[in-house]
Amino acid sequence: MGWLESIFRESRFHPSQDPPEWWIRWTGAEVASGITVTPELSIQCIAVFACVRILSESVASLPLHLYRRRPDRGKERAADHWLYPILHDLPNPEMTSFELREILMGHLALWGNAFAEIEYDGAGRVRSLWPLRPDRMRVRRQNGELYYHYTLPNGGPEVVLPRSRIWHLRGFGYDGVVGYSPIALARQAVGLALATEEFGARFFGNGARPGIVLEHPGVLSDEAHRRLRESWEERHQGLSRAHRVAILEEGMKVHEVGIPPEDAQFLETRRFQVTEIARLYRIPPHMLADLERATFSNIEHQSLEFVIHTLRPWLVRWEQAIYRDLIPPQERGSLFAEFLVDGLLRGDIESRYRAYAVGRQNGWLSANDIRELENMNPIPEGGDIYLVPLNMVPAASLQAPTPPQGGQAEAGQRALPPAAMRAAEEDEEQERARRIAEARWRLAEAWRPLLADAAGRILRREMDAIRGAARRFLGRRALADFDGWLARFYEEEMPGIIERAISAPLRSYGELVAAEAADEIAYSYGEGDDEALDDLLGDYRRALGDRWIGSSRGQIRSVVGRAAEAGGDPLEALEGRLGEWEERRPGKFGRREAIQIGNAVAWWLYRRAGRLRLRWVARGSSCPYCSRLDGRIVGIQEAFLSPLIPFHPEGADRPLTPRIPIRHPPAHDGCDCMVVAG
Repeated sequence: MGWLESIFRESRFHPSQDPPEWWIRWTGAEVASGITVTPELSIQCIAVFACVRILSESVASLPLHLYRRRPDRGKERAADHWLYPILHDLPNPEMTSFELREILMGHLALWGNAFAEIEYDGAGRVRSLWPLRPDRMRVRRQNGELYYHYTLPNGGPEVVLPRSRIWHLRGFGYDGVVGYSPIALARQAVGLALATEEFGARFFGNGARPGIVLEHPGVLSDEAHRRLRESWEERHQGLSRAHRVAILEEGMKVHEVGIPPEDAQFLETRRFQVTEIARLYRIPPHMLADLERATFSNIEHQSLEFVIHTLRPWLVRWEQAIYRDLIPPQERGSLFAEFLVDGLLRGDIESRYRAYAVGRQNGWLSANDIRELENMNPIPEGGDIYLVPLNMVPAASLQAPTPPQGGQAEAGQRALPPAAMRAAEEDEEQERARRIAEARWRLAEAWRPLLADAAGRILRREMDAIRGAARRFLGRRALADFDGWLARFYEEEMPGIIERAISAPLRSYGELVAAEAADEIAYSYGEGDDEALDDLLGDYRRALGDRWIGSSRGQIRSVVGRAAEAGGDPLEALEGRLGEWEERRPGKFGRREAIQIGNAVAWWLYRRAGRLRLRWVARGSSCPYCSRLDGRIVGIQEAFLSPLIPFHPEGADRPLTPRIPIRHPPAHDGCDCMVVAG
């Protein structure tokens, strides 16, 4: 048993490399389908290649950062550490971080092990990482220490490297030293997939159908037999000669003795093997273009499961292998590596905005936090403010004061006259209204950039379409054709563009304002409130779209028409207006709609809750219109300003004459007032 024991001891620490020919013959590693399966050959199976590529590219594309722990239980990127650029940018002079991780993850998926040689500088720090082929590596334990025996690709002598020189990534294994090769464990499944592919290729490549027998009533000589076979193959073999008419002479007959692919369930077998290999690597079938059981709802959840149940275990192996092999022992308490998977866990835009709304409302996300997650630049001022609802205060602050004994007023306390008491109550109510308005204004400021970003997306689609049509029509002065295109575009395409861009942020912001307004008046949502809010926001979105379309179409027609009448260049005039839009319109839209939507939803909720009065609250503005309206109280069904009636307070340059009833702010461009329940 000595020699056999030595074989198993040797192979035990071998990372599942391609077996040699003697091993295949001895163990029967050629699978039942007749195909020899090795990691290198298995990659020729399209399902295996797809799974390996998905895993490799997913791991390689994720940001990998080195972090330093902070005393306050937080963390910060250790970009100043010498290991950071090796993990994040260039692991060696010839490879990027993506390329190295792609190679190593491919090795892990095929061989169950991945190796990289660690090159140190004179100070003992990691200088570079070089990938090594796992099929040329043997791991042996000598005197209690692991050594890595590597056969050079050029056929040179075997190199023995100590454990400190190797970064070893292990898959699932049985001894903690090497991992199992998924291909070695699933040889039969992979072999069947390769066999079905070879069968299909041979079937279509051999159109003469080897399962056909030609029966001749007589006896053929060797020469006649040869000529008949060559004649049949010449006329019927191959795809280009398939389905030709066969003419038989001298009483010959054709018999089909092979099993047709339909009877052998050829296509079903191929489809099932794709599922089997996807099961081996825990890859959702839709990622392999198998959409037989895919729906819009379950694909999103399968994608999340791919990140959580498929990628996450691999990422933990990577992170802990970095911690073990690359981070110096004296720095392991403060440094660690981590992949960022937030980008893969992002839902659709509506789901993300709802999540941002919850985080913003409850105070663990600021506007700049949200903008960073959406890959937008931070707001210079006020973007790092964290908000909390007004009704959330420390429990200790809710303890009621102890009343005076005997019901008597404390010494020195004097009862106020009724008029003074009413004035004090009014001041207190106005101060409370200001606190509510300030909190809602901060909420509007947090959502202003997101609404402006939605406007920017609308505007880019709009301007691209307009520029294309302008070059097509205005370049040859076809003003009537351009006007006809303009009408069709704004009637047929633009409403959908606006709806897709604004629906998600509008819905999320509206829900957040409704929740805030409900807290202000201690209103509990009841049956039908959500549906009514949906109706309100839908009506608002359509009205917003009508305003946008009316303004855009009117401006373009006016600019083009005036330029044509003056003998100028309509294209140049149009481009000038589009440049103004690009510079100003998104920001203006974000400022106005953040105030408009917030106040419209608050007014709707107050009315639905049965509140009878509204109070106008200005934010300390020097605007004469807003200052005059500040503190004004009207009935819930009344307007603060009536249509077509000039409003000309002292200090205003000209009267403000609204075209529609002003039931809530804004009263004019730039107005940032709020409406509060009176």
